[in-house]
Amino acid sequence: MTGRFPVAIAVNQATNRIYIVNQQDYTVSVIDGSNDSVIATVPSGYESFSIAVNPITNLIYVTNFLGNDVTVIDGVTHATKAVPVGSYPVGIAIDTAANKIYVTNDFQTGAVTVIDGATNATHSVAVGKNPNALGINPVTKTIYVTNSQENTVSVIDATTFTIKGTIVVGSGPPNVVVNPLTNRVYVASYSDQNVSVINGASNTVEATIPLGVTPKVMALNPVTNFVYVGSIDYNSQTYNVTRISDTQIVGVIAIHGSPKAIVVNPVTNKIYLADGDTQMTMINGADNTIHELTIGYGYAPAMAINLAINRVYTANSNDNTVSVVAEANSSPLQFISLPPCRLVDTRHGGGGAIQGGTSQSFTIPQLGGCNVSNAASVYSLNVMVVPHGGLAYVSLWPTGEDQPLVSTVNSIDGRIKANAAIMPAGYQGAVTVYVTNTTDVILDINGYFQSAGVDTNQFFPLAPCRVVDTRHGSGDLKDPFLVGRVERDFPVLESTCIPQGANIQAYSFNFTAVPHPSGHALGYLSVWPAGGQRPVVSTLNNLTGTIVANAAIVPAGSGGGIAVYPEQDTDLVIDINGYFAAGPNGLSLYPAAPCRAIDTRRVGNGQPFSGDLIVNVGGSICGPPGTAEAYVFNATVVPTGSLGYLTLWPNGQSMPVVSTLNAVDGWITSNMAIVPTMNGSIDAYVSGLTQLILDISSYFAP
Repeated sequence: MTGRFPVAIAVNQATNRIYIVNQQDYTVSVIDGSNDSVIATVPSGYESFSIAVNPITNLIYVTNFLGNDVTVIDGVTHATKAVPVGSYPVGIAIDTAANKIYVTNDFQTGAVTVIDGATNATHSVAVGKNPNALGINPVTKTIYVTNSQENTVSVIDATTFTIKGTIVVGSGPPNVVVNPLTNRVYVASYSDQNVSVINGASNTVEATIPLGVTPKVMALNPVTNFVYVGSIDYNSQTYNVTRISDTQIVGVIAIHGSPKAIVVNPVTNKIYLADGDTQMTMINGADNTIHELTIGYGYAPAMAINLAINRVYTANSNDNTVSVVAEANSSPLQFISLPPCRLVDTRHGGGGAIQGGTSQSFTIPQLGGCNVSNAASVYSLNVMVVPHGGLAYVSLWPTGEDQPLVSTVNSIDGRIKANAAIMPAGYQGAVTVYVTNTTDVILDINGYFQSAGVDTNQFFPLAPCRVVDTRHGSGDLKDPFLVGRVERDFPVLESTCIPQGANIQAYSFNFTAVPHPSGHALGYLSVWPAGGQRPVVSTLNNLTGTIVANAAIVPAGSGGGIAVYPEQDTDLVIDINGYFAAGPNGLSLYPAAPCRAIDTRRVGNGQPFSGDLIVNVGGSICGPPGTAEAYVFNATVVPTGSLGYLTLWPNGQSMPVVSTLNAVDGWITSNMAIVPTMNGSIDAYVSGLTQLILDISSYFAP
């Protein structure tokens, strides 16, 4: 149960907290998403109306319609602060990258109040009469505001807070949807029964799409580029959802109830609509089939979605409840290996380095001549940065989704570094790269995941095990060290770590370069299938002469072997955690929205730890299912001084003689890790004092 008359809902997927605006109680209910219990009731203002969350700052913003202010809630302490805005505030939107909050208010003259998220200072921008809905294009730094009394859209420059233009649209525009990928803005009109499509480059209406029915709600799936418009035909009392792609209607789906709220899950391609009675309609975006669900009763329902755990929440205004729908897992995917191939190198051609504080998208199937299929759903990448000075972090995510609260690579000291990433494809197969500071970026690929087929391979997890160590003994998999600029082939199937008789197509390895002699810079190390031509790629980089690790999926070559090439002399350690092969009884990959499973800086007293730590991944806010048998992590350590190594392994097994990453020099260090699990938990061991962050992007399950 919530408070009386819940009318708005928002989710912070970084903390797995759900916030419900209770209009008649002047409160906000805080729900713990791990057990769906109300953990706090926070006072808000007079007749609260709408709500938005900034997951980066963990602040919650509530507009108070009759209080003429915005309540700011601290997501940790639940302390509140009132920020005065104009009269009758209604709509709210947050630009998380800029930490700016936009609030529509003052319906008689029309204004948007801009709140600085760092200081709560405000600035007012005059717009048209009766402004309500807002849309943000974070790429072009533009805000779109619908003015329902004037039948216009005000275009605000988010950098200067000035009006760039006023666009005439259909009468009574209540809704606006922005597609930053295509730079198009969609505005629905109740009375005219159409959708205006605004070209964001010219700020003109490039198309008016007639619906023939009255639009009520609207949402975008940024991965498929479909805009979904829920409508009602008042004459026949029938209801439907219109699919729009760019400027054309591409389909109409009949549904059973009047649509009053809508959310889209771009990860699973599902669309959810609540009808204000006791019914929710789920549309499968892949085949447009519908499924009806029973929820609570709410004449004015509000919906939100937590992409990290694939749950949909509906606030039911009439019976003071919240309905929770747990989605099924996304479609299972299997692996196709590729010869390692360079996709992107911003040092050569294109637009050059990515500027600090900005992002750039790359359409993977169109790049590098690497033969990546358009059917690829997830990529196996190696991400290398060549910073122009210090680089706080780089984040990768599927193009079209919101920027997640995760990092992929850190290089505070500005060194060249690489990290592997298993990354879902976004809109048109693209991935987006955000950098905090100016850097060149290099993307190499070694395979991809797609729906199961004749040529795909399943994953078979193994207990982490050491396959190669050139520092000790002698033999094909041992001493001597690698000689600079000389290829060495490793017949890895000779290792007892790898089962015999399996038709292995690719290995999941972790490579660790140990300088030889100590402190000697390596430059780079390339790995590829034995018997093949050495590709122009790098697997890891070590210009500073420290111990460096990086994970990589490596296709099996001649005799099942792999080849390595070091730029300079080095020792090499190779650990395995699984392999890909055809045949039954293996695992498939299930992608998920990037999610932070643990950050020890935010657990308990926030102090660093050393030694053993058990991480209950299945019970974390990311909520992977109990069927998961291996997790795909990006592991990051923030050491206090030198950290010899981090080891991750399945809980319930003895600690293996392997390492996941090394930070002997005491710098923040990341590495991808595929970690098997037997019970939903994993063990972590660190040889020094450190903080540990585990971001999960997908998992393997039957």
